[in-house]
Amino acid sequence: MRSPLSFLTRLSGRPRPGPERAASPSGPAGGGSPFLPRHPVAATALADSLASRLPTLIVAARRIAQNAGGGPHPRRKAGVGEEFWQYRPATPGEAATHIDWRQSARGDRAFVREHEAQTPHTICIWCDNSASMRWRSADSLPLKAERAFLLALACAAMLLRQGEDIRLLGTTGAPPLRLRGRQALERMAQALIAALRATVDEPALPLAAAIPARSRVLLFGDGLYPVPQLSAFLRAATARQATCTLVEIIDPAETTLPYEGHTRFTGLEDETTVLLNGDATLRHEYSAVWARHQDQLRTVCQAAGCPPVPHLTDQPPEQALLALHALPGMGNRP
Repeated sequence: MRSPLSFLTRLSGRPRPGPERAASPSGPAGGGSPFLPRHPVAATALADSLASRLPTLIVAARRIAQNAGGGPHPRRKAGVGEEFWQYRPATPGEAATHIDWRQSARGDRAFVREHEAQTPHTICIWCDNSASMRWRSADSLPLKAERAFLLALACAAMLLRQGEDIRLLGTTGAPPLRLRGRQALERMAQALIAALRATVDEPALPLAAAIPARSRVLLFGDGLYPVPQLSAFLRAATARQATCTLVEIIDPAETTLPYEGHTRFTGLEDETTVLLNGDATLRHEYSAVWARHQDQLRTVCQAAGCPPVPHLTDQPPEQALLALHALPGMGNRP
């Protein structure tokens, strides 16, 4: 997985063995940094934390979904559905079970109660469980994984209210978990927590073969993927007539590298430590490499039919949900 550490080692000119993953700044060598050390949280510890706060998180997710909007969006035509639309005169041979006898008793004709057609979209949700997600640059910020968890739940709450067919994707290639009923959010949250507990060398992205044909896929991750790998995944998903949207969860420090003095950067997955002088030149060069990576992400995502949705963890979660709600097929139904 590509990450700020891979960008930094590229600038430092030092070789970096192993897979590309995210970095954790540990402050200037010798101390004295205004930035406290921030280390990744173990997957099991994060799972325990989320489980202990689950009722509160589900309430928050529903509130975010409500604030972002998104209610039922049925197609305005008669058909099978849950919302009443109109009565029509019964036709010869109409089954007695189709007759609305209360309405028919008001006159001398029999009427059938019709409903709006609810043609749900199939929407799959996936959360990145890699170590780079279990990091934050300040105590005042959520872990990227915590924000992804909350946004995924809020997005599911919004889409379930719209009557969509929601499924939760894993990374093992197993069929996605279909979410329905009053306890759908609780089941989704428990499944996400269980996936965190089972995280062991998982692929960076889900397997395209598990994606239902003609579906929409929402990827909640930090976008720190090798671009060729992401491009290959998106092409495979497109071959299944699926549209993918990357919700890019970004810590603010990843965009600006706000560290001064000699700072030691330690990879989140046992990469080589890099010691660099955080001056204006380094920040400028880092910003250029980061911007190039963002441009590459946008290019491959737009080629697959949908640009990424960037979201900084110091911003309200409603902003990301509003951006998703504005996407074709996510908010306004035909």
